[in-house]
Amino acid sequence: MSYSWEFGKQFAVQFGRYPEDQQDKILDFTDIYEEFGLQDFSKYQGKIAPSWRGIDKTHPIYDFTYSNNLWHYHIGMPDYVKSKYNNYSTSDMILHFQRKDHIKHIRLLDITWHYKANGEFWLPTIECLE
Repeated sequence: MSYSWEFGKQFAVQFGRYPEDQQDKILDFTDIYEEFGLQDFSKYQGKIAPSWRGIDKTHPIYDFTYSNNLWHYHIGMPDYVKSKYNNYSTSDMILHFQRKDHIKHIRLLDITWHYKANGEFWLPTIECLE
């Protein structure tokens, strides 16, 4: 099966401004994605999850994350931290992406901190979805 990806329009512009280490982490993710897609999460060092997982369906961000098929990947910035409870690693920064064509294509949206200062989950803006 062939897996493909694209940058969202805004992210494509921003990508060139990121430090080289962030660019490398993003491209490491896309290399693995091109080879394995999202069929086997064990191929990735960081945790991958749908962004609506664990959010109550009545919470305002649930519909936004679910209807836009938003996912995130722990990119390993600044470092990976191994989970004490599960067999995956997390990090303070995440790469947001949108699953397209349900299986074979994703759109990279942004790279952000996992949580805002107030403890809320950081989500891409509407502009990032274009």
